[in-house]
Amino acid sequence: MDIYAIVSSGFSAVYDYVLAHTLFCLVPAFFIAGAMAALIPKDLLLPYLGKDSPKHIAYPLSVVSGLLLAVCSCTVLPLFAGIKKGGAGIGPAIAFLYTAPATNIVAILYTGSLIGWDVAAARIFLSILFAVSIGIIISKMFHEEEGAQASDTFVRSATSHDIKRLIYLFSVLIGILLVGTRVSVPWIKYVIVLILIGMSAIIAKKLFIKEERDSWMRETWGFAKTITPLLLVGVFVSGMVKVLLPQEFVTTYMGSNSLTALIIPVLFGVLVYFPTLVEVPMAKVFLDLGMGKGPLMAYLLADPVLSLPSILVVSKIMGTKRTVAYVSLIIVFTVFGGYLFGRIASR
Repeated sequence: MDIYAIVSSGFSAVYDYVLAHTLFCLVPAFFIAGAMAALIPKDLLLPYLGKDSPKHIAYPLSVVSGLLLAVCSCTVLPLFAGIKKGGAGIGPAIAFLYTAPATNIVAILYTGSLIGWDVAAARIFLSILFAVSIGIIISKMFHEEEGAQASDTFVRSATSHDIKRLIYLFSVLIGILLVGTRVSVPWIKYVIVLILIGMSAIIAKKLFIKEERDSWMRETWGFAKTITPLLLVGVFVSGMVKVLLPQEFVTTYMGSNSLTALIIPVLFGVLVYFPTLVEVPMAKVFLDLGMGKGPLMAYLLADPVLSLPSILVVSKIMGTKRTVAYVSLIIVFTVFGGYLFGRIASR
């Protein structure tokens, strides 16, 4: 096969991605993720994932904590180890371990922009449902006691924090993202986005102190410099894969909603490790080559969460039996989620 054509396909994919998805999708997403990381007090959330916290507090907080982090299945491992060592119950800890790479804000927004908002909505719904379900199942399987006393400290912390300014800021930032990705008339899009950018600057100036603004910018830049190079490399590789991978293979083995078609992309996601967000352009390539919507969803649900390196590390943290149960449940749930989405999408 012509090497020039393969490399050109990689560069073409990067060019198309930068042109179509950087300004109005990835940049606002980085600012949103940076604001979440810098301005929302996560240290008030993590202590309430413990075994003495009731499920209606621990599991929602584990999902929210994971949502704030744009990390891959390997990067989340030190955080998982930290909250587990700090006394978190196995169920909430596992829900956090699943949620952080699967439902972080950048991954979901990128999925919506590149593949479709129906896929993004189904991905976040199923990921949250699976994270909580798998956490609860494993906590029951291994008979971990969880107390029933709610934490008064959490209530006081949440109500004493000035959430109005956060609501104002995030409303404007999400507005920028939605207008930039959903409004098709260029001049209307640019005018509204410029107005919203001005509003976000005024809100940041008036409602946040300098230290908070500086922290926000540092976190935003941290996300950008960490994720962007890996993402561009991933897009480049996905562009080459589009040329190298025979379309007949994808349509034959992953073009239907059969059990085999659903299992293959899940196992591919386990065996082939990609950094966070790279699963999205890979999924787009598979879709373009003829992958069915069900296998596509199964792949998106499994790839960010499972990889061989992460499985080995998790087994050291919580033991072989729990790890086998965790991996098995993810495979079963993601295959089922893909099948369900494939049936709905085919109607």
